[in-house]
Amino acid sequence: MRTQVFAYKGAIGIVSSVSAEGLLNKPLEPGQLGFVVDASFVDVSAEALELLKTVPGSSDDLGEVDVFEAQGKIIFSWLGGPWKMFRPADISSSSIYEPTLLKACVDVVIPQDFIDFIDREGG
Repeated sequence: MRTQVFAYKGAIGIVSSVSAEGLLNKPLEPGQLGFVVDASFVDVSAEALELLKTVPGSSDDLGEVDVFEAQGKIIFSWLGGPWKMFRPADISSSSIYEPTLLKACVDVVIPQDFIDFIDREGG
């Protein structure tokens, strides 16, 4: 499966898997804090990309969500598990966060479970 990044009512969702295409780490092993994926295997909706551009930066080396270039690859990473939901104002990125490195994709479908969750939470 490809990692999917989408948005609904101002919230960003990420759906991935421990066997996702382009996964660069082993998230279930001890010491791993989240997922690190080659961004060429990540589908990002246009709305999610615009929201990712509003995530506040920080002076930290590690962000709740991150986009950066390393060894000739664009890397997309996040803290946590294969399903993640956040609002940009509630998190921060790292000092090297560069969401403009990502490209929007038109084929991203928002899972109905995500829509239902956001709607239940008051949108």
